[in-house]
Amino acid sequence: MFSSLLNLFRNLLAPVPSGMRNTNDKLLPPRERSPNNFGAETHYGDIYIPHSKSHRIIELNGGNYFVGPKTKVVLGGEGVKELWANGTRQEVIPVVLLSITPYSSADSILETIHGFQASDDVYSHQFLSDIVIVQGDVSPKTKDILHSLAVKGRLAKWSPSHIVGLGPSNAPGIPQGPYFLTSDNCLAQAWRVYPDYQDAFTTTFVPSEDNASGFEPLDGVSLEGLWRTIAVPSRLYSTVSQDKPLAGRRISVKDNFRISGLKTTHSNRAFVDTYGPDTITAEYIQFLMRLGAVIVGKTKMCAFASSEEATDQWIDFHAPFNPRGDGYQSPSGSTTGGASALASYPWLDFSIGTDTTGSIRWPAAWNGLFGLRTSWGIASLTGVYPSCFAMDTIGLLARGIDDMKSLATMTLSPSAPERTKTVPNWTSSPPKILYPTDFFPHSNPDQQRLVESFVDDLESLLSTQKIEFSIAERWKECPPPEAEGKGIKEYINKTAYYPFYYDGYNEFQQFREDYKKKYGKPVYVGPYMRWKWDRGMEVTLEQKEQALKELEVYQHWFYENVMAADGDGISNAILILPCGSGEPKYRDVPNGPPGVVPPYSPNYIASMLKLPQVVVPIGEVPYESRITNQTEKLPIVGSIAAAPGSDLMLLDIVESLLKTKGRPRSVATGRTMF
Repeated sequence: MFSSLLNLFRNLLAPVPSGMRNTNDKLLPPRERSPNNFGAETHYGDIYIPHSKSHRIIELNGGNYFVGPKTKVVLGGEGVKELWANGTRQEVIPVVLLSITPYSSADSILETIHGFQASDDVYSHQFLSDIVIVQGDVSPKTKDILHSLAVKGRLAKWSPSHIVGLGPSNAPGIPQGPYFLTSDNCLAQAWRVYPDYQDAFTTTFVPSEDNASGFEPLDGVSLEGLWRTIAVPSRLYSTVSQDKPLAGRRISVKDNFRISGLKTTHSNRAFVDTYGPDTITAEYIQFLMRLGAVIVGKTKMCAFASSEEATDQWIDFHAPFNPRGDGYQSPSGSTTGGASALASYPWLDFSIGTDTTGSIRWPAAWNGLFGLRTSWGIASLTGVYPSCFAMDTIGLLARGIDDMKSLATMTLSPSAPERTKTVPNWTSSPPKILYPTDFFPHSNPDQQRLVESFVDDLESLLSTQKIEFSIAERWKECPPPEAEGKGIKEYINKTAYYPFYYDGYNEFQQFREDYKKKYGKPVYVGPYMRWKWDRGMEVTLEQKEQALKELEVYQHWFYENVMAADGDGISNAILILPCGSGEPKYRDVPNGPPGVVPPYSPNYIASMLKLPQVVVPIGEVPYESRITNQTEKLPIVGSIAAAPGSDLMLLDIVESLLKTKGRPRSVATGRTMF
């Protein structure tokens, strides 16, 4: 131990190599961060670190970077061998790779470098070290141009003394951008490491060194040593193309999606203790990756994708924080971490989750995001741990309607999933606007006022007046014969209850058995999940099957008498539904006991009827926070559902509405949306 510390001290006092001087002169050397694992031995220069499997995390002028995937290169040019021969103690040196042609000028190169800074959060001018890697023309003219940038002061404090060319034997088309040059002549990608100060992620990871299609956990912590970290690659490494329309887009994934090489936690310690890393990756996630997306981590969720509320119902894992308002409002669930992360971190582009009875819609509402519960069955759930098969579906979260529509257009196409789907033309026959008085108005007048303004704009866009009606009264007018005179509330009283609680319990029977066999004791789950499983134990398979038959009756009745879509994904109506709250819900207030949500409620309309439902941020209402003792703002959303299969039409209507009416088409991260 003493020897290790002595070596570390000597290393810190070692002479600083050329190009790695004080920030007032040039650059500080990248400082290597020690992993926190213990196991096999590794030596980083003079620093001995015991660990099982570590990742190189270095500090560069106050920022953390992961030394990412490497490309072996053949380097030429002046002074490279001498650099390593001169005894530099750094195993990695930050460099910038530039593609230069005989036609490049000082202005064009300068424009390229400043473009890096403007478009990429990973790149910084700290990568302008003594070495510049040139792909292409390494003529004396190029060297003169690069030297002139420093001589003329056009890039402050940059004086490249080594102009290094990539030899012709290198793989063509290595992207421009920031890299780390290693002593074994490799260019390693630079990945920026961000702290998860909102406690939104359960697992963060990087590509596996051993499994080309898998991942391995990232074993880094923030500079303060407090937070889990997330590594993201430079956006400059990715180029959008027809085959890779999502190239470089950073996406988080809910913890109930299986990802090869990683453990699923289900926010339950017993589940973590029972099983090893998953060996497959969910099909929808594979699809996103084929389209170029970068999967950066798995986000926290309520235990087993349930409806636990922060924070006293979260027992085994701590609930993420909602950044909106005073920072102590409920983040909702169950896609809790996905919403928290996306509303907090500008470096994240999308969050992927699931929705059973509101698990995307309510986090979108509370965290002030665009959310889409997709049509049931429109995207694959293979490789996703189930909650209730009859109502489970993929859910998308985004900060802007343009991004949401783009992602949905690329990935929600059951007939041809590898093709971009055409957005249906609904303008020739605009849908009706249905406004169910069963669920409106909101109890909060400020929330209701914002929703009414949203509906007014919809009426203007579609050149039609909303139709106020009651779903219950419509049922009375033309009930299905199978109802045998029962009202809708009575008929569907157990239609969602039986499948929801039966599946919620029985899908995890194997887990309970495996845990009992391994540890000789029953699984522990928190009070909410124990309450849910107790109800599931009482439901028989016969009751579930009967409920599913009733569900089919309800669905067919709705499609015939309320709204339906044609074969081209055009719904003949859209349904306004309430979502979210206009009142604060503090995370430090104890929650009441769990209760059964009635199936005849706004949450269950889309869930039981397989409808897509979009959540749209439309405004904010003030409240006096007892946390900050000042006025804060809560997000308010509008929400629209449509017939199954009309997801893209729904998003296109919302995009047109926001654009033509001058409403915000995106939200910001942090305390307020706008």
